[in-house]
Amino acid sequence: MAKKATKNSRGVAESERFRLIDRALRKQAKADLIAMILAIATEHDAVARELEDRLNVEKPADLLVADLSSAIDRATDFDRRLLNRNFDVDWRAYADVQKGLSLLVKQGRLAEAKSLALKLMKAGSHQVECSDEGLMSDDICECLKPVIDAVKAAGGAEAAQWARAMQAADSVGFLCDQELAKLRGKS
Repeated sequence: MAKKATKNSRGVAESERFRLIDRALRKQAKADLIAMILAIATEHDAVARELEDRLNVEKPADLLVADLSSAIDRATDFDRRLLNRNFDVDWRAYADVQKGLSLLVKQGRLAEAKSLALKLMKAGSHQVECSDEGLMSDDICECLKPVIDAVKAAGGAEAAQWARAMQAADSVGFLCDQELAKLRGKS
């Protein structure tokens, strides 16, 4: 009869696994380790993003925009079969969106930031609308704040026009509503 694995035996097995991996890694040459890490990162987007974060990789603007668009897709994705429920949300993706939008604004790439903020408003407000409690509302607003502040600083008719587009994209009608209403009032 096979023994049933207990929680404790799994912990021992996992620690043994990492001890074995540690030993095997220490036998590798630096170049081989780099090649192995790159191969794993190429196969797994999450590993690539983790490496970029840990290594503080500065991305060119086009890669940053592409990654930010992907992060918005991940953050606002949900299972349509779970309408009006508390479905799983990729909170890490929301953190990536907030970091990415802030970085675009700091780099002076306001046009790209405004476009991606509009994408976030459309998809994010739809996600809020379809959820039970809209728990991601605050996260969406936090992501949008640096863009709204930069648009406010830029001012002008374009700011009011963008604010109108953002409010029109908001299917729930309350995401950053006060901030966007102020922008619409100024032209």
